[in-house]
Amino acid sequence: MIEVPENIPQRKRLILGPLGRLLLKLFKWDITGTIPNLKKMILIGAPHSAMRDAWYGLLAVLALDLKVTFFGASWIFTRLPSLITFSKNLDRLGIPWPLGWLQKIILIRLGGVPVYRVNSRGTIKGAIEEFNKIDNYILLIAPEAGTEVTEKFRSGFYYLAKELDIPYVPVEIDFKNRAFNLRNPEKITSNFEDESKKVIKIFEGVEGATRTFTMSK
Repeated sequence: MIEVPENIPQRKRLILGPLGRLLLKLFKWDITGTIPNLKKMILIGAPHSAMRDAWYGLLAVLALDLKVTFFGASWIFTRLPSLITFSKNLDRLGIPWPLGWLQKIILIRLGGVPVYRVNSRGTIKGAIEEFNKIDNYILLIAPEAGTEVTEKFRSGFYYLAKELDIPYVPVEIDFKNRAFNLRNPEKITSNFEDESKKVIKIFEGVEGATRTFTMSK
């Protein structure tokens, strides 16, 4: 288990912390690399190819006692994942269940922010305004946006990192070696297209849960 530097926002969890470390060990997952000693950063993870990525990611957050913020499609806060799509409404995917209200409370307490995909105007602008008020934070983003195969990244991580003037840290979700690999922090130095190419090169070939990451033409 890697060390957590002093500047990193943490939340000590007397029960969930030890439980996260135990389960991560039982599932034989590891966290490698180095967490930069920064008060503000964006962690961008790929490939995001299955919903179980979130499960192992949660265990990693708990194991390190990190205090994080993450965006998630609104339906995952109250519904269960399903292989069958019952609705064309992107905010009503999954299967509703009686404990959806409890699921929402837990995810929000863990740092979740619901994103309504049907009407997502102003999400990034509003996030920038809110994060500018906070002294330290770790923001988690999946630049592919969902688990489906995509030909390009969503631009959210780029504009957040640029407007907030903070580094982003690529994190490989490596199912082959059962590890979250933290790469070196990067600062925005070019336009979105060029920045995306730089990050895509970092993730190229990483084996996710259901597919190997590639966006090469």
